[in-house]
Amino acid sequence: MTADPLLKKKKPFLVPSKTFAEHILQYELELTGTATSLVLLAYLLGVPLAEKCIFISYNVGRDSYSKGMDDMYFVAFWTIALTFLRAASMSYIYHPLAKAFGVNLISKRQRIAEQGFMFTYYAIFWVLGMYIMYCSPHWFNTSQYWIDYPHLYTTRNMKYYYLVQMSIWFQQLYTIHIEKRRKDHFAMVTHHFITITLLIASYFTNFSRIGNAVLCCMDLCDVILSLAKILKYLGFNTVCDIAFGLFAIAWPVTRHGFFTIIVWATITEPTRYLDMKWEPEKGKYFTPLTQKMYVGLFLLLQIIMIYWFAMILKIIIAVLKGKNAEDVRSDDEDDEPK
Repeated sequence: MTADPLLKKKKPFLVPSKTFAEHILQYELELTGTATSLVLLAYLLGVPLAEKCIFISYNVGRDSYSKGMDDMYFVAFWTIALTFLRAASMSYIYHPLAKAFGVNLISKRQRIAEQGFMFTYYAIFWVLGMYIMYCSPHWFNTSQYWIDYPHLYTTRNMKYYYLVQMSIWFQQLYTIHIEKRRKDHFAMVTHHFITITLLIASYFTNFSRIGNAVLCCMDLCDVILSLAKILKYLGFNTVCDIAFGLFAIAWPVTRHGFFTIIVWATITEPTRYLDMKWEPEKGKYFTPLTQKMYVGLFLLLQIIMIYWFAMILKIIIAVLKGKNAEDVRSDDEDDEPK
């Protein structure tokens, strides 16, 4: 008597093993929280290195700070600490808030949480960056990028601002590799590498003024775009379209208008104020070669932003046709409710 083939035991469904990135994401909160806590504990125990991680170094006078290799400890720690703060705020603040607003799709709650953290960060640092620039000689005055160069010392606010901005860009570079990739992943990675290179180079070559101005140009659009995405995921489509309209206006004004003024100033103004000599012992690093390098990196950023602006125009056309604003760079967000 033969057994019914339909009664034969079926082979178990093979679930693919998790990738390394998925394992990291699963324990990201615990790993980064532990690392952050250990550094804080070491500081409380009086470990000198821990203080360099948490606070800025090289105080040379009242509200005056120089630069050095110890700044790397600060950037490394805050890259980890910001990763922890992002994971914690997403899990315990933004996810519950999204659920309270009736968002049942896990993917949408995740998107709201991601954008919630970025909106909070960019809003704070755009306001701080504008305040620093307002209190500085280079407030809407590009000649002050070069006058009295090298600017060897920075204020306390400028140093914290610059190094934390450096940390968040390293953190974002980690995030875009560890989380689900978007359609413009290559452009995003290139953009992040260029930005980090410019931040590090401008900091150690004493051009934090121009770096502050560039960051202010970039951050405003990120504030508005994050807000527009949050409104979209919450279902406030009309308000989302208004926010996206403001974003569509702010983008060409700041990222193609003001930023182009900064690039043009880098091309035309230095020879009026600088001797263009390489003298590291005096903190002078701006030569015709380094000028070309800075301009080249700026132009690469501009090309990437033109590529993104073309995507924005597609969304504008869709909105004018009666559709809702939607980020064409994002992946599909289908998921099961929870």
